[in-house]
This record gives sequence, structure tokens and C-alpha cells, in this order.
Amino acid sequence: MMTKINGDANSPPKQVIHSQEAAKDPYVERILDAARQLFIENGLEAVSMHRIAKKAGIGQASLYRRFTDIGEICSVLLRDNSERFLNELEHEVQLTPVKLPAFERLQSSIERVVDFLEQHAELLNLIKTEFTGKKQLTQFEHPFFQRLNMILFQLLQQVTAETENILIDPQFVATALVSVLSPDLYLFQKKVHGRSKEQITKGIITLFVTGLRNP
Repeated sequence: MMTKINGDANSPPKQVIHSQEAAKDPYVERILDAARQLFIENGLEAVSMHRIAKKAGIGQASLYRRFTDIGEICSVLLRDNSERFLNELEHEVQLTPVKLPAFERLQSSIERVVDFLEQHAELLNLIKTEFTGKKQLTQFEHPFFQRLNMILFQLLQQVTAETENILIDPQFVATALVSVLSPDLYLFQKKVHGRSKEQITKGIITLFVTGLRNP
């Protein structure tokens, strides 16, 4: 299990770092480079804030002024990939029905999300764990999952608009779909049940595409 070192009463207060400030802060780059190397060499669960500070060659107080926990570090490391991924999904929503029917867009989006999970499930799960550990209600309050929820909600709205006799609550179904596309559930299916990415994708599509299309 990953060891997490929290800041104590003697740690200086964390400063909120905006993106432009972070780009000018050499300590931030040292921290991110150190974390990236440690994750690759040891895996996520074996890395602590103490090890990152040591690898970066800085004091823990300097580290905690910039990042509260490993989840925040993972968020920054994943930010560019997740932004690009979500932009592509939003493009799916904008495609007209003439180009691709809503059900096909929904299936394509599910496949894209599973592909993303295959690459980044460990990082996403750590981000989710740290986020909910801060007394947030659920993963759904995290900006990444909020945005994903909105994309799927819009797609499901389009499904109901294009298809007769589908009586669903798009918001409820979108949230349920985000739950199924959770990184911890994905890792559980792979590591405990030994399911492949293709099997997981098929199972989700059977529930949320085939099941809706053939009620």
C-alpha cells in the first residue's frame, strides 16, 4: 500500500500555484520530473511524498508549498493528456446526426474512455483516491469526472431526441455510466477478474448501448 506523508503543523502553508506561475517555478519541474521517474521505476503505490522530495533534491516544506499530496502531482502530470482527450470527446458530441447517429457516437465515446483508462487508470485512481480523501462527496466532484459526466449527458440527450420509445433520465444514466467507467472498477475487472480491455468494453456497451437500443 502506498505510504502517504501529510503535512504537519510546522509545514508552511501551501501556496496556490497557477499554470503560468508553475511554468516559471523550477521547483515544480523538478518535482514533476522526480515523480514521473519514480512512478516509472517503482509503480504508483511505492512512491511517497518523502521519496519525491528526496529525488527532486528539495525539502519537504518546499514540496508541500506546491503540492498538497501525490494526487495533485498526478493531476498535473496527466493534465495535458486529459485535456486533449476530453476535447476529442466533446468533438464527438458536436458531430451532426447525418455524419454519425447518437448511438454510434455514444459507443465511440465509451470506447475512447476505455482506451484512456487502459493507459492512465493507475494515475486516475490515485487522483480519485486523494480527492475523495479530502472529504469530497464522490469522484464526481472532481473536474475531470464532472466534464466527462457532462459529455455523456449531452450524448444521452441526443440519443433520446433521435430515438423513439427510450424513456430514460439522461443525467442519471450519464452518472451511472461514469460510475462504471471508474478507474478503480476498471483496475478491479482487470486485476481480480482477469478481463481484457476488449471484454470490459463489450460489457459496458452491452449495458449502455445495446441495452438502451433494444429495451
